[in-house]
Amino acid sequence: MERKIRYSRQRERIYEYLCSTKEHPSADMIYEDLRGEIKNLSLGTVYRNLRLLEDMGKVQRVTTLQNVERYDAKCEDHAHFACQVCGRVTDLSSVNRAAAQKACGVDEGVRVYSVNLTFKGVCEDCLSAGKTAQNNIIQ
Repeated sequence: MERKIRYSRQRERIYEYLCSTKEHPSADMIYEDLRGEIKNLSLGTVYRNLRLLEDMGKVQRVTTLQNVERYDAKCEDHAHFACQVCGRVTDLSSVNRAAAQKACGVDEGVRVYSVNLTFKGVCEDCLSAGKTAQNNIIQ
């Protein structure tokens, strides 16, 4: 039995916000950017709506630096690069699900529904600025 999801203007605005950015914001970032615009918005409301949007397949969660969850409205299989100095998350190219499954040794007898691939390192901007201190990099 399919659960009926009630319309929410707050959820719609959070989704619109995610669709309009390539920044991969955290729930805190979304809250800070939208709280002046949406009356009665709470951080808990943002988290609940992000979880629901993820369950609906409209957004995906990207875990990055220090396990901070960032969100992306681009849901087709693709990879991310997360800089462990500045925290920026960028989209990389699409991922061929079958090729990734084979390359990672995933059994052919299973059904893979999605691939979530994140490369973690130091971005070009941080490297150019000499921001490579080991204490900033999380292994």
